[in-house]
Amino acid sequence: MRMNEFSQEVHQNAVAHGWWDAPRTFGEIISLFHSELSEALEELRANRPMMYFVETNGFVVTDMNERKDEKPEGIAMELADCIIRVLDYFGKEEFDTDALLLQARTTIMCDVPCRIYNAPLGECIARWHLLLSLAYSCWCLASGTYAVALRMARCVCEIQEWAEKNGVDMEMALDIKHAYNKTRPYRHGGKAL
Repeated sequence: MRMNEFSQEVHQNAVAHGWWDAPRTFGEIISLFHSELSEALEELRANRPMMYFVETNGFVVTDMNERKDEKPEGIAMELADCIIRVLDYFGKEEFDTDALLLQARTTIMCDVPCRIYNAPLGECIARWHLLLSLAYSCWCLASGTYAVALRMARCVCEIQEWAEKNGVDMEMALDIKHAYNKTRPYRHGGKAL
């Protein structure tokens, strides 16, 4: 998947749905990333599947490509939401998303602790919260937009790595969630942010 094009598609969809009508602070943007990770944790705590649709008789795991008009749910979908929000921001800022992701995979950042491999998902979510908080810290310290974006990109990379190691098709999750987002009403739910 070419992430430059995808981040622009995601951003254009967010604009079309009114999410950039009013200015947001950087803190609000980061908080929205955090909210998606917290939703993934809630799915994990409830022992729900990676991807599913809600039906009247409970959770049903199906061929996810057959039901694009329904809201996809699950741990992987919430992680995809976090990635989509980051990509929306990258698209807004017109960052070279592919280059950022490549550099995030290979750069050692002095403020980022060493990765703990094979950690439980709850531990990984805590780390991804940390990476996003470090992005916010860089922004507060005026370390430059590239330093900020690099930490966000590192979060995206680690979510993708986790998905790959755990048999989750994150590319499919991103495609399904983005397709669903395109069907949602303008500023769905009347949310303020």
